[in-house]
Parts: sequence; structure tokens; C-alpha cells
Amino acid sequence: MTSFFNFNTQLLLQAFGIIFIGLGVVIRLGMWKKWYWRSKTTIYSYIPIGLIFLLVSFQDLAKEQLGTNYWIYQACYAIPVVVAIWWVARTPAFVKPDWVKWIEAYPPKTYQAMQEDALADAEWERHVTSQKEVEIWAKSLERRKPKPTKTSK
Repeated sequence: MTSFFNFNTQLLLQAFGIIFIGLGVVIRLGMWKKWYWRSKTTIYSYIPIGLIFLLVSFQDLAKEQLGTNYWIYQACYAIPVVVAIWWVARTPAFVKPDWVKWIEAYPPKTYQAMQEDALADAEWERHVTSQKEVEIWAKSLERRKPKPTKTSK
């Protein structure tokens, strides 16, 4: 009964690992955009988290096979943990989908206007299909904002 439980636990951990890695790849390829305005950088850690799940799923096998050298396998946990923290704290450009880089290249005021517009418009993804579309979107938002007026003293 114990080996059956371990087998199911191992499969469950592997399934979680594959799901996290799959979501991370889909996000990296820019195929799923709804997460962006709510999650920002936490979603970039999905691939390393998936790797952690996979490492944990093979822990018993590694302990059995490696014996006294099992510490090497345990040390391998540090790599995806550090990468996950790095990708959340200071996401490198190569991890971000192109459309995110296009949006984040705008000044804070324009970026804020994009965020407000996206949260108010369920169809906002049409604005990030190309760099040109992002540029058109940004210009339309900049025109919509009232210009600050100068007040005389």
C-alpha cells in the first residue's frame, strides 16, 4: 500500500511540474496575456517551480541510487530556487514575451494609462498583437489624457 501511495504522489508531483513548466512556456511564448496586469513578475517563476516539482518527484529514486552522494542531488534544488527568485525580483529581458517588453518600454504615465485601459477593457489584448499596435494604443491613450494647464500666479 505504501509503494502505491508513493507512486501516486510521484505522478502528482510530476503532473504539477509539467503543468507549471507548460504554463511558463505558454507565457514566455506570449500566447496567454490575461495574467499580465494582475501577476506581473510572479508568473515568470513557473518554469523553475515546475523543475522543483520534478526534482522532488525523483527524490526517493535519487536517494536510493546516489547513496552517500545524495547531497549533490539536494544541492541541485538551489539552482531552480535561485532562478525563480531572480526571475521574480528582477526579470531578465530574455524571459519576458516581446509584447511585455513593448509595453514596459513606455514611460510610467503611459504605462499606467495602458494598465487602466486594459483593466477596463476585456478585449485589450488586441492592442498587443504587434509593436505597431502597441505604439498606436499608447498614442491613443496619450491623446485621451487631458494636457495639464499652466496656472498663472
